[in-house]
Amino acid sequence: MNLSQFSHQILAGPLAFHAPSFTPWLAKQETLAQRIAVMPAEKNAFEWLADFVNQRQSYGVREGIAYIHVNDVLSTDTTPIDRALGMTDYAQIIAELEQAIADPAVSAIRLNVNSPGGSAVGAPDAADAVLAARQQKPVVTHISTMGASAAIYLVAASSAIYAPRSSIVGSIGTISTFLDFSQLMSRIGITPHIFTAEASDLKAAANPYRPPTLDQANFLQSRVDTLNADFLAWMQAHRPSADPSSMRGQWFTGAESQKLGLIDYIGTAADADAAARALAGF
Repeated sequence: MNLSQFSHQILAGPLAFHAPSFTPWLAKQETLAQRIAVMPAEKNAFEWLADFVNQRQSYGVREGIAYIHVNDVLSTDTTPIDRALGMTDYAQIIAELEQAIADPAVSAIRLNVNSPGGSAVGAPDAADAVLAARQQKPVVTHISTMGASAAIYLVAASSAIYAPRSSIVGSIGTISTFLDFSQLMSRIGITPHIFTAEASDLKAAANPYRPPTLDQANFLQSRVDTLNADFLAWMQAHRPSADPSSMRGQWFTGAESQKLGLIDYIGTAADADAAARALAGF
């Protein structure tokens, strides 16, 4: 899959993603692809990729606190290559939360977050897992640089959320888009033929080879609206002091987001650790 195919695949699904981060993220993936292309000939590609993936931080326990890392783009059913390209799988987050709950040596859970969000599909399940964990052990989140869109959805039910003053927080909303190649294809003399059953006309919604009909556009909009309503309901339930005006898709600095009720405290990772220990009573 080349980069343009990959970007289309990402864009085709509903996203809870901080939009300004998308182009820099794609550029990072291209850089990694270039590294793979020029890797030493004596190094087996799969060994190199395994080494690269293993360098990424994941679950760890230190002094009674379980650390779970929520980095980069969030998605479901990721492969090792996806994770090497910077994705974090919702299923991995859920599994690590369950591991922390079951471990008697763990008294508190710390989420380290630096993510622009990602797929809307899977975010509610991971958010449910954070809430379930909190009901058994304190869960304290530190947003190191960015906690946007699906990432803030994920951690909204934390016992406490810390972030630096200059971090990026918010971008609460859902977006879905697709590339329409129909005019380009017409110019170069290519005519696509798309067949669906008459009763299944919405099956071709978001097809990149022709513009959507009004019914298809309305259907796609309704899907985004449904997912977004769930997002807003979750935020309102678990960040009840948050200003509703902060949930229109815009982003804020950490200092602004604290005033708006999206996070609890301005602080460092060490501050979040101290809060986790205090909540756990040690």
